[in-house]
Amino acid sequence: MAKTKLAKRNPPEPGKEPGVMKLYFNDHFPGRISETSKFKKVIAAIQCKLTRKQLSLFRSDVFGHFLDLGSYNFSGVIFHNLLLRQVAHKETNKNQLWFQIGEHLVRLSIGEWCLITGLSNGPNVEPKKLKTQHRLLNKYFGGRFKDLTLKQLDARFFALKFRAMDDTDALKIALYYFADRVLKGRKDHSQADFQLMNHVDDIDHFRSRPWGRLSWEIIYDSLNNALNQKANKFKMERLKDPSHNIEKYNIYGFSHGVQVSW
Repeated sequence: MAKTKLAKRNPPEPGKEPGVMKLYFNDHFPGRISETSKFKKVIAAIQCKLTRKQLSLFRSDVFGHFLDLGSYNFSGVIFHNLLLRQVAHKETNKNQLWFQIGEHLVRLSIGEWCLITGLSNGPNVEPKKLKTQHRLLNKYFGGRFKDLTLKQLDARFFALKFRAMDDTDALKIALYYFADRVLKGRKDHSQADFQLMNHVDDIDHFRSRPWGRLSWEIIYDSLNNALNQKANKFKMERLKDPSHNIEKYNIYGFSHGVQVSW
């Protein structure tokens, strides 16, 4: 995390020019955050279900180092208080976020994100067209195109018979499961990403994708927009119902990586 000078605390105008706190201190509100990334659950499922050989293959692949990352309980309190202290920046620069912590400005940038997560940066490369579409989906997930939610995907993954499965297919499924359930971090009722499941079938291409940049783009959008209109919403709800004492919202993407960075 990079540190620099103090942000402007009390700007005279309500505009959010760079260097100004995005949310005034008198607009701070109590919040409760839910995370959508299932890091702890997915790592446990992969360790439980894969055979020793399959787990060894996963460990030596692009997401394998996450097996050794400590699992921390998600702290919505830390996240909420961090977001309340976000400092405005140029919207054209989507490679960094700034927060005021005490007397310091603290930066989280894409470079630091890739160092923290151990994932690669670089330009995204579009995959070549696969000769076999939805092979993994049809073979292992019943070819369900419309009704396979992420919550159902969890159950299907746990029901798969990995001991009887081709080891390379097992590796592909585990890599896909981690990418969709952890790095993309979406709600349980969201549909599984079938296109991503196709991409992992071309495993060399899947490995070459800049997962640091791809996961950063998701967490950047989530953190940068998390509190949009939330302060006004809290005030309006409080006017209608004086017992309304907390605002609930979600964090999308690999939230575990952000928490580890602090």
